[in-house]
Amino acid sequence: MTISNQYELEQEAKEIAKMAMIEQREFGTDASEYINQACDGHECVIYTYKAGLLCLECDRDNAEYQLEEIDYQAASYADYVTKLAYAILFDACMTAFYDLPQDEEEEEEIAA
Repeated sequence: MTISNQYELEQEAKEIAKMAMIEQREFGTDASEYINQACDGHECVIYTYKAGLLCLECDRDNAEYQLEEIDYQAASYADYVTKLAYAILFDACMTAFYDLPQDEEEEEEIAA
């Protein structure tokens, strides 16, 4: 799936966050580790064209700040856009994860 706008990013992040929640509940997998792996292997991160499109069309303020915080120095354009795309997607997924209901009671309240 190519992510070409903020809405698509948020929807993809919600799906990854839901899967992380399921993995955590059912198998005890650390949700942040699951999200890390899902983002790291996502096609919008590993393919330079798709990464560039995501970087151009989505909110990247937090991601740029994260890269600045670790003093990231890119070796090439491809290296930079793929790292930035990862940071954008990871940030969106973590935000979506923390916005999800954290237990069954909260889920029931929202569903009602």
